[in-house]
Amino acid sequence: MTHSGGKPHNVGDRGQRYEVRATGYPKAEQSVICWCSNLAAAESMADAIRQAPGCTSTEIYDRQDDKPVITRFAGILR
Repeated sequence: MTHSGGKPHNVGDRGQRYEVRATGYPKAEQSVICWCSNLAAAESMADAIRQAPGCTSTEIYDRQDDKPVITRFAGILR
């Protein structure tokens, strides 16, 4: 059952500009965690994800400019 009665509809990130990626959470390799419309929301989400056990770093990627904006490491660097 779909919300549109079976008609085609858009799904997914719905065009948000920033992509938040994490390494070490939920998988060992880098994973896309979410998409955000503004940088402040992406930073807030990345801050929260860095608290997850196993997360070694987060990256905010600007999909419009096709480049990483902020990369931060979590926990103790070895």
